[in-house]
Amino acid sequence: MAIKKRRTGLFWILLGIAFAAAGFGLWFFLSLNSLKKSAEFASPVVHYAFILKDQQKAYFIRVDLSKRMMYVIELPQYAFNPLNNRSLDVQNPLEVFSFAESMIEFSSSFRYYAVVDSEQIKKFAKSLLGNGVESFENLLRSLAVRKPNPFDHVLVQRWLKELKNENTMSVAALYKLVYESGRNALRFYTVKGTLEKPLTITVDGKKYQRLYLDVDSIEAIKQDMRR
Repeated sequence: MAIKKRRTGLFWILLGIAFAAAGFGLWFFLSLNSLKKSAEFASPVVHYAFILKDQQKAYFIRVDLSKRMMYVIELPQYAFNPLNNRSLDVQNPLEVFSFAESMIEFSSSFRYYAVVDSEQIKKFAKSLLGNGVESFENLLRSLAVRKPNPFDHVLVQRWLKELKNENTMSVAALYKLVYESGRNALRFYTVKGTLEKPLTITVDGKKYQRLYLDVDSIEAIKQDMRR
């Protein structure tokens, strides 16, 4: 009788484990499927902007799945495009999108930004990669060679917390950036200035700083992204 009771108890324990495993498997599948079916993840083109406020520069990222490319443009503070007379204040994320998109003559319906500092980037990298990095560029390079984790979509909420304060990044948008980093080629551009330092000009009594960008450098970037 005691043996029969033990067998019955073991049966219910195993049955409970089986139900728990099935429930976890279903949740795992549905949560991943929900992310991948989101509008931002399904979009073939998504734009990102990371503003490094302590370094006075921004990184504009274009994920273009039709070309299997991730284009990254480094933009300095006070950049001025002489082709369309547009200036840039990198502290304004919306201006970063507007400036970069008008420069490359490409747009996207999905745009996400994060305003961070170097310390946040290090913490973000440690959470995601297990170790810190010295620059945002190195973070992207590390993501490009990182082996995907089947639990990435579960961990993305934790990574997002490291980009606290000012950002519009959704879970699906950040997951797409990480996911596509290892699946697409990565190309960096630094737009050259005609001078090393910004010029101070006066217009209607107001002073502005402008770092005039090299026209040939802008055209080279546009042509490269069209290939």
